Amino acid sequence: MENTHNASTMTKFTSFLFFIFITSASLWWFIASSYGTFNSLFYGDDVVYFSKGAMYSLGAAVVLLLLTLLGAYQNIKKIELSKHQTTWATRVFILATVAMFTFPIAAHISVDKITAKNGYFECKEMSYQWLLYEKIVYVNSQAACANLAKSRINKH
Repeated sequence: MENTHNASTMTKFTSFLFFIFITSASLWWFIASSYGTFNSLFYGDDVVYFSKGAMYSLGAAVVLLLLTLLGAYQNIKKIELSKHQTTWATRVFILATVAMFTFPIAAHISVDKITAKNGYFECKEMSYQWLLYEKIVYVNSQAACANLAKSRINKH
């Protein structure tokens, strides 16, 4: 009797592409946001944006990449993971999940110290938070903060 619970090749391929897309998007968000923050900071821009939410996406990308690779491995080899492979994957999954919640805090503390050392301070009028997503705006003068707030009001 044929196993009716097997997914079609098209479903497997679509799922694989979906996971690759989500993994790539998470990693891209992390890289682009980090690059923007440090580029602005090291070139002495008046405004430095730090997206704490983008820092969460690094751990998410690692978890998604692990799930994608394990799923592809099992579908190509058509075998279950060995005990050693399962142990290794579990450890990476736990480490990435822990990093997903600790790395943003460490990154925020680091960016906060670097910005303070370089004469920046948080522009509270422009910073915002929604659940775990937090965007922090650092400026090097009160005038820059006032100009940002003014331009925000003029847009609405």
